[in-house]
Amino acid sequence: MNRKTLRRSILLVVLLLLVIYLFNNSGYSIIENNAIRNSYPFEDGQVLNENDYENKKVVIWKTNNGNYVKLIERKWGFLFHVSNVAVLQPMSPLIGNEGDIKRAWSASLNSKKMYETIFAVESDHPDIKRVIVSNDNIDNIIPDDLEEIKENSTVYIELKLEDDFATAYRELNTKDAGGFIFRGVNEKGEIIVLGR
Repeated sequence: MNRKTLRRSILLVVLLLLVIYLFNNSGYSIIENNAIRNSYPFEDGQVLNENDYENKKVVIWKTNNGNYVKLIERKWGFLFHVSNVAVLQPMSPLIGNEGDIKRAWSASLNSKKMYETIFAVESDHPDIKRVIVSNDNIDNIIPDDLEEIKENSTVYIELKLEDDFATAYRELNTKDAGGFIFRGVNEKGEIIVLGR
């Protein structure tokens, strides 16, 4: 091997190590599972649920210390980065029993002045088949008709539980990203659990 080839090889190795170092410290990864594992809470785990949305994916990540919802973004088709994380916590319901639904939501402002919002729910209650997320007002009267709730909400999302979990991603206006109400609904559309 001549000197010129040796210099090019050394330069290539140094550049490759620099790129790997920069990716690891910036939170980007070439492997999606590494991006998930190397983001908060920085623990090994497993994916319990996932949904794709164009160049984004929402996953529920199970760890020994709890379940987390994570928003994974894909850049240039091969780089993965977790841009939002929230922990699923038991809801203190106004109707129903505590612990019937664990829920999480989190929103982050993007360059278009919209909130990238992730939702996740978990329920092992045998009668809860869907969870309705809305932003209607329940301060004075708590409606139980789903059509009325839909009419009075600017955000209305139906999350169908699959193996006790469901996730969603929405890009919301700033005025709509908050005040969410979670309703656990049975097959007949009756509300079993309601809370914030």
